[in-house]
Amino acid sequence: MVSRPPERGAPTATDTLRREVEALRQEAEGLRQALTTSPIIDMARGVVMATAPCTKEEAWQVLVELSQRTNVKLRDIARHIVSGVTGEPMPPPVRGALLAALDRIRATRG
Repeated sequence: MVSRPPERGAPTATDTLRREVEALRQEAEGLRQALTTSPIIDMARGVVMATAPCTKEEAWQVLVELSQRTNVKLRDIARHIVSGVTGEPMPPPVRGALLAALDRIRATRG
């Protein structure tokens, strides 16, 4: 059997491997990012749980809601909350959204 060259414009095996390697690099970078941000997010959850008080699921929803309402990445929301514990001021939109979310949780708990 004679091997034919790839058709014009068709991806070669090398092209396919390059795309797969790039996809794996991006996945590895995402996992590295998760490893560095996960502890901060967990600490922020703990702060919300202690402040509200609420369950860890409710605290997660607060973080997600804050991220969506303020258009700030969740990992950055978490950093603001954890930094706020040490006295660093939160950006006003994040602070306002956090206070509103905590008030809602407290109101539902009576």
